[in-house]
This record gives sequence, structure tokens and C-alpha cells, in this order.
Amino acid sequence: METTEILNVADMLTPRAVADFVAWAMQKTEVLSATPEAKQYVRSGAELPTKFYDEIYPLALFVEREFGNVRDAVVTPNLNNDNFDATVTFKGSRSKVFIEITRAKNGYDESLRMEVLARDGGVSWTGPIRVSGKKWTPERLVEITPEAVCHDDELLAKHLSLVETTVKAKAGGRQYGKDFILLVIVDDYDHFRTESDHTKLDAFVRDRLLSADLDFERLIIFGISGKLQLSYLLPRYCDDPAMKGDVR
Repeated sequence: METTEILNVADMLTPRAVADFVAWAMQKTEVLSATPEAKQYVRSGAELPTKFYDEIYPLALFVEREFGNVRDAVVTPNLNNDNFDATVTFKGSRSKVFIEITRAKNGYDESLRMEVLARDGGVSWTGPIRVSGKKWTPERLVEITPEAVCHDDELLAKHLSLVETTVKAKAGGRQYGKDFILLVIVDDYDHFRTESDHTKLDAFVRDRLLSADLDFERLIIFGISGKLQLSYLLPRYCDDPAMKGDVR
């Protein structure tokens, strides 16, 4: 199979029942890691594999956890430049949940590391980066020095800051609505992996991010492993003041 045939827009946009959507996404992850050519395709920065791993794969983990026991729930990804990345509808009902998905990451840093990974077949995910020259030119040089990083408060603070920047980018004049969920994807393999990290993340979100400027019913912080989920009712659409910020 040609790598460009692994993912195509029509297939990615197909509405599927939750169990079918999850099975489809898991099958795609297997294919995308099955051969050196497929791995190279993932590392290339091409639009569809990037969209798959940034949005659709974590979406599958989330809907399995959130709607897996909801009968007749149907998931439909959206690849257009709308203010949502997926919907969940329910057969026999007019209700619809809109999901806006965003990843808390340093995109430029990650793109440079992916460039080295594609070139060398391996990369340090924590070491300092030195870059010169324009991409796709002979003068291009990206070097990453392997460096062990302690999982300390300084590193955690860096990633809490990424969460804050990501959430606040969806605030202000952006319009969503009561039927919208903001799903923020975080790396809970390396950066939010312990119960202590989860507690600090929860306290940080409650203290700084539950703003009425967020035009969503709920904010959900979701780990890419599928194990971490922190869910909050947001002030704009919470009728009971005592419930604001409650985790569901």
C-alpha cells in the first residue's frame, strides 16, 4: 500500500458509531507504524498524519471514555476550518455535541525534533536544539544534543504554561456555544504522568483557566495515553454557581 493511501479525507470524515470509530483509529495506528515507509510518512509533517495524531487519535480515546456506553452515539470528524473538529450525534435525537480539539505543545520545537527523527531515525525529545539554514536547502542543519532532564517543578511549570497558552488562545472574541466542549490534549507519558502531576495540573486549571471568556460548556484536559481526564464545567453556561469548575 502506498503511504498516501493509508489516510484519505473521505475515509477520515466518515460518520461512525463510537466502537467502530475507535476500532478504525486503532487499525490506522497499526498501519502507520507497520513499515519504515509508513513511519517516514508520519514523521514527514504531511497534513493528514499530523491531523490524525493531533486530533483524530486522541478523539477516539476520548469518545471511547466519554460516550462508549451511550447507545447510538455517532462520531464525525471535521477537517474544515470551522470552530469545531468533530461532532457527536445521537440517533433518534436532535442533540449534537461539538468538540474543539487542540494540543498543548510547542509546535516549532516538535517540528524540529520530527525533522531530525525523519533524518536520523532517532531523536532526543528533551535536549537543546541548534538550527541554521532554511528547510529543504543543502545548508539546513538541525542538531539536538541528548540530555537527560529531571522531572522537576521547572519542567512541570513549562508544560503548565503550554496548557495555559493553549486554553487562553480559545478565549476572548472566539464564539462557540453551550453545546461545545474544549478538548485540550496533553502529553501524559512524559510530562503529566504521576498522580502528583495530575493534582498540580488540576489546581493550576482551577486557579487560572476556568474563565467566563471561554465560550464552552466544558473544558476537558485529556492525556494522549487516554488515562488522564480532568473535566470542568465552565462559568458561562453553568447555572448553579456551586457547580462551577466541578469535575464530571
